[in-house]
Amino acid sequence: MRGPRTQGQRDAATVEIVYAAVTAALLAGAVFLAVAAPALFIDAVRGDARVGVLTAAKAAGATAFVIRVALVLRRW
Repeated sequence: MRGPRTQGQRDAATVEIVYAAVTAALLAGAVFLAVAAPALFIDAVRGDARVGVLTAAKAAGATAFVIRVALVLRRW
């Protein structure tokens, strides 16, 4: 073990985690809206297909969130 971390190192880790979470949330929202736009804004999808599109949009947004957090924290 390298020993205890300094306050600066702890602060840097906190900032990096918050940055990862905020950018991931913004990306997830954008991906969700991009996938769900036909069902939400254009009314191009109706019925059971609309439910499927919204489910796919949720899954795509969640996947984008996890991947973004992982990539940012791995880089750090």
